Amino acid sequence: MTGDVLAVRDSMVVQTSFLALRRTVAAVQADCAEVAETLESLEEALAMVTQGGAGGGTQAMSGFGLVGLPIAGAVRAVKGLASQYVKQQTGVPLSTWAAFVTSASGEFQAYLAELERISDLAEKQRQSPDGAVDATRIRKDLKVLADVRWRTAAWKTVLGRVAQLGQVVDAILQVDVHAVEVETGSATGEAAPPEAPAGLTGLTGLGGTLQRRIKDVQHRTTDRSSDLREWVMRPFLDVRDRVRQLPAQVARLAQEVGLLELFLELETAELSGLAGHLAADETRIVRLRVAASVLLPELVHDLAQARSTVADLEAYQRRLDAGRDQGTVGPVAHARLSTEYAAELSTARARLADLEAQQEVWRRDGPQILQACEDWTTVELDVLAARRVAEQADKAADRRALLERERGRLEEARTLLAAL
Repeated sequence: MTGDVLAVRDSMVVQTSFLALRRTVAAVQADCAEVAETLESLEEALAMVTQGGAGGGTQAMSGFGLVGLPIAGAVRAVKGLASQYVKQQTGVPLSTWAAFVTSASGEFQAYLAELERISDLAEKQRQSPDGAVDATRIRKDLKVLADVRWRTAAWKTVLGRVAQLGQVVDAILQVDVHAVEVETGSATGEAAPPEAPAGLTGLTGLGGTLQRRIKDVQHRTTDRSSDLREWVMRPFLDVRDRVRQLPAQVARLAQEVGLLELFLELETAELSGLAGHLAADETRIVRLRVAASVLLPELVHDLAQARSTVADLEAYQRRLDAGRDQGTVGPVAHARLSTEYAAELSTARARLADLEAQQEVWRRDGPQILQACEDWTTVELDVLAARRVAEQADKAADRRALLERERGRLEEARTLLAAL
């Protein structure tokens, strides 16, 4: 009977659900952090040919005196061709892409901070005595979950465009720095300075990174304009390989975020049921869905971990005994560690025995649970399809995508159940 699987205390189910949610959040955070770092580097590179080449940037460079002239000329030359190539290949102006990268970088950082709220909830749940769940806490948790769900939906809109940034960098790198006519005199209308000033002033109006790069190139501004053009392009070469990884990273993030959204949906429904906001039949199907999408995968994870722990402890004891027999481990050390390992092994075996008992229940009841969830998902998708036919509008695309993700999760659960 399915009641055995569902007999787990509500507090323990909530703890397990938050643990799974936290693990998924950690995966999203790791990939988000990588993408955010790439976006930050690309933002700095683009600043060289947007801030540095725009009117404000050129005016700011005029504050450097003669040293700013070849820099401004190199930047303007590269920017002109880069803008042309980017617009041709992407259909979007370079300035628009630069603004998007700046915005996306901020969005990723904000989303990373938002995900920390989920980690905090999971930690509080883990530390609570017996996983106690009260009405006040449920209300607060539901508010946080709603905020994160809204933020996730908004943040997802930038993902698709982030994957296209490789095209932007490739287009910029088509600029042939040796073919661009930017001799210092012809680009600026001024003669090349015989000697660069000892220091730079007038940095107002440029970003900190661009200021540092201009200081770094100060000694190269005397007579080598081709070196300057290469200097302008160098940040794009440095970030090129990372930008080319963005499509794969975005695809992986999309999968992880799909699972995150499913867990947010299930956790919200689970807490709503505990708070009495759902009818009895709705609460029951929520418990079945949580069991299939959360409890079963977590059981498989915990079983593997428990078996590994037991195997490790047994191996420790065997090597310790061998060391004693070979005379490399003294009797006092052997006795102390044997006592330690025996205690840990007893706990680990008890944990494994409990998990294997749950495994037997799932082997017996799991097919019925998964089928009930599959039936529910099918009906929900059929209702959405019928509504679209009747109303001649697709108003539930997000809901349909979430249900499709849950159906995929159920297929994964079937595979896990077959391997138990």
